[in-house]
Amino acid sequence: MIHLPSIIEVIIGFLVAWIIASIPVWLASKLFSNESSFPRAMAATLLSIIVFAVIVFIFAFISAIIGIPILSLLGIVLGFIGVLAVYKALFDVGWLGALGIAFVAFIISIIISLILAALGLGAFTLTHFLHIKT
Repeated sequence: MIHLPSIIEVIIGFLVAWIIASIPVWLASKLFSNESSFPRAMAATLLSIIVFAVIVFIFAFISAIIGIPILSLLGIVLGFIGVLAVYKALFDVGWLGALGIAFVAFIISIIISLILAALGLGAFTLTHFLHIKT
C-alpha cells in the first residue's frame, strides 16, 4: 500500500527545505548588500524559484510545440537572469552584486550539503527523518 504524506508532513518538509535553502542566500547577501536580512533572503529564495520555474516552463512548452530544442536552453539562461533580477531588486544591488550573491550562495550551499551529508542528513535521509515515504 502506498503511504501518502499528510499535509502537515508536506508543510513541515517544505518549511525545513525553504529555511535551509535560504541560509546560503542570506549569508551571501551579507557580503554584497546593506539590505540583507533573513526574511528578505527567504523571500528572494521563494521568488527566484518561482520566476525560474515559470520562465523555464514557458520556454520548454514553446520548444515542445515549435520543435526547436534550443529554446529550452534559452529558457534556462533567461531563468537565471530572472533569478539575478530578483536578487537585484530585493537586495538593492547591481547586476554584478546579484551575480556575486548567486555565485557565493551556490558555493555556500555546496558546503552546507556536504556538512549535512556528513551528519547523515542529506536529501534522502531528510525524507526518512520526516517520515515521508517516497
